Amino acid sequence: MNLTYNWKDIIFNRKSMINIKRGIMNFRKSLRVPIGFFTGILFIWRAEPSLGSFFIGTLFIFFGEIIRFVSSGTLKKFEGVTRNGIYAYTRNPLYIGSFFLGTGACIISKDLLFSLMFFIFFILLYNRVMLREEKYLIGRYGEDYKLYLEEVPRIIPRKLNLKYVFRETSIALAIKNKEGKTLFGIALVLVIMIAKMIY
Repeated sequence: MNLTYNWKDIIFNRKSMINIKRGIMNFRKSLRVPIGFFTGILFIWRAEPSLGSFFIGTLFIFFGEIIRFVSSGTLKKFEGVTRNGIYAYTRNPLYIGSFFLGTGACIISKDLLFSLMFFIFFILLYNRVMLREEKYLIGRYGEDYKLYLEEVPRIIPRKLNLKYVFRETSIALAIKNKEGKTLFGIALVLVIMIAKMIY
């Protein structure tokens, strides 16, 4: 039996595996857009908003977007571990904001099926996303991020200083991080819901 190894083949195979893993990750990321689009169409089609559900749901949506905007206005991507502002109290404020956005949409729609789908998929999907991101960030930032994991809870803050959170928020940074697209999407959905109530 031949036990000799060709180092070029080993290196090539490692590179191939890395490329395959990257391809799978990129494919998963690319699925978010069509899944989000399909979910949006389903929501608009099945929604039967009333004045009461629209009002309460919109409050949840605004609350969620405030959290998202503050988070986007604090996060400096690829510049080390973000520890200031809202990230001093929770590691995943963007996902918290997204959860409130989705909850608001469920309330507006008054659709039990859509609501059930949202809560199941959100919990399953984002739990995996958060774990995968933590693994990636540990690999990128090492002990610095491990220390951050120990100091700050994943979701629910132990305490919160709103003055400090808003003081650390930059509108320009939120726009740079493309939170304007989310605002536009929210405005469009709310206009469509108003139209459905009228017509």
